Amino acid sequence: MRYLLRGGLLMGETPADILVEEGKIKKIGNVSEGADEVIDIQGRFVLPGLVDPHAHAREPGQEHKETLDSLSEAAVRGGYTHVAVMPNTSPPIDTPELVRSILRRAEGLAVHIHVIGALTKGRKGGELVEVGLMKEAGVIALSDDGDWVTDASVMFNALTYAAYFNLPIITHAEVPELAGGFAHYDPITLKYGMKFRLSLAEELAVYRDGRLAQIAEAHLHVAHVSAAETLEIIRSLKNKGVKITAEVTPHHLLFSTERIPLHDPLFRVNPPIRSEKDRLALIDALKEGIIDFVATDHAPHSLYEKEAPISEAAAGIEGLETAFSALFTHLVKTGEISLKDLVRWMATEPGHFMGVSTAIEVGKEANLVVFDQDARWVPSEKDLASAGKNNPFLGKELCGRVILTFAKGKPVYQRR
Repeated sequence: MRYLLRGGLLMGETPADILVEEGKIKKIGNVSEGADEVIDIQGRFVLPGLVDPHAHAREPGQEHKETLDSLSEAAVRGGYTHVAVMPNTSPPIDTPELVRSILRRAEGLAVHIHVIGALTKGRKGGELVEVGLMKEAGVIALSDDGDWVTDASVMFNALTYAAYFNLPIITHAEVPELAGGFAHYDPITLKYGMKFRLSLAEELAVYRDGRLAQIAEAHLHVAHVSAAETLEIIRSLKNKGVKITAEVTPHHLLFSTERIPLHDPLFRVNPPIRSEKDRLALIDALKEGIIDFVATDHAPHSLYEKEAPISEAAAGIEGLETAFSALFTHLVKTGEISLKDLVRWMATEPGHFMGVSTAIEVGKEANLVVFDQDARWVPSEKDLASAGKNNPFLGKELCGRVILTFAKGKPVYQRR
């Protein structure tokens, strides 16, 4: 099958046609050859497929929140072509058999699904999984995401094994004794008498895990960084040559305690939305390279789990379908960051972390997105393929929308 994407703007700058043949990019430039299907791009942006190293498919065991099928459909609507699923399922993905089962399930899906395996059995923070067998089964990293490994000796042993097998360990860095609540500690939340989840919880956890990784010479990845103080620790460790990477979510880049209704359970997330000072520091850290890339932490929940009072509501935000548009609207269109940087942080750098490439180059598999940079739309529940509808951008106008996604070499989503 031959597809011709005619008249696009490659990376939002260079006019180019793209010919895709048998799943691979055959030619880029002025293409005169015929094709089985010609798609007129009409000056819209043609971008690399996005890569998300941190999403929750909820399968197995929590299919009422999300399935691999609904996750895949949500991903292509948001322009993602590679997605890594986290292991805090029920049961957790802590055996080679479960890893292989997920990968087999994913073979026929629209996007490339990658598996992050649990770090300890049952995600209980005690006995390590069979690290070598998990890698052999196909995991790209290990994590007890949702919980921090409190026993330092267990974490050090895990880092030592992971270094031997060349696997990153992803830490959900929050010391539990300081993270029992749900709100950031600052004068705004203090006057409402909220239960707190201190930024110190993140800071201390990153320091401990970073030092252990330094000794073990392992690759530590810090999930969903939220606090300015944490950035100083990551910067210091990077300057010392520690192999440490970090991610930030769209919601931590765009929201702060000054920008949200504090009692709205939709915004309950771990770690919590923090201060405006923290938000601005996270943007600066991306620009500086202290934070390596953006990951959604896509966390769908059923309606009843999010409609509870904020103290009882499930923590998490759904976001695959709106992540790129939201950041394009509020950071690129405002001139705070460039389109090239946004693509680098949402495709190139997370791709490096996961060992994949979505570069638009001759000979490579076609994993690309057509993005209508001028479209204005107001997301509604019907726009969300995800089973979870806990998305903070519902009802809010966004600029720019994915209208076509190629994944695994073929068109898997086209907005009519």
